[in-house]
Amino acid sequence: MNADLRTAEAPPHCDSRVLHAPGECEFCDQRPEWQALRQAWGIAFTGHVPKADLPRCGQPYNRHGYREVCRQARGHDGDHLPMEESEATPCPADVARPPGSPGDHRRWGGNTATSKRGDPSQPAQTLASVIMYGDQGGRERWPLPERVRLRIAQPWRNLGMRRRGWQREGMFWVLRSRR
Repeated sequence: MNADLRTAEAPPHCDSRVLHAPGECEFCDQRPEWQALRQAWGIAFTGHVPKADLPRCGQPYNRHGYREVCRQARGHDGDHLPMEESEATPCPADVARPPGSPGDHRRWGGNTATSKRGDPSQPAQTLASVIMYGDQGGRERWPLPERVRLRIAQPWRNLGMRRRGWQREGMFWVLRSRR
């Protein structure tokens, strides 16, 4: 591997922490030096679980006359090895803005893998992303409308609790004593 940060081109996405595995994104595939560096450093690609966190193979095999147990991830490519997977660090973008969080990086079209465009399981894009990159096709509902509906209904729920004899003490509801 001759990849070096001083000679490498700019990262493929607007968020430099996002880097997709080979074959997932046409933009990331144009930067094989970044993909090689991420593999060499043992960092998982965006949207992938680190291999060290996956269940172990556990397949027994003979190595130089000794019986060993494979400690690589289940379903690994290549030979059985007695050492653990080197890919132990999760993707920095997935850690900083995990799926489902308000800052989910998949909601920004410039960070979406090209193979995932049009996939209905992807979350809906932000309005700014749609304006800048066009509609990428994500349709999974974002929980904001549900949170707004619950927030608007909260005073009526509280009124119903008070009418049934409950009162608020700090953040808890307690039953009022009847006299």
